[in-house]
Amino acid sequence: MISTHSRNFPGRNGSTKASMYLASALTVAASALEGAIADPRPYADKEA
Repeated sequence: MISTHSRNFPGRNGSTKASMYLASALTVAASALEGAIADPRPYADKEA
């Protein structure tokens, strides 16, 4: 599981055997798009 919230202790969001990753909102969004933990930089607005 990849999440933006810090309440990611084992068993909180599923199996106690699952791996949990704390990440930025951009990383979580990019990972949702790609279906795996992903680098959000290719999705970033280059002009901002």
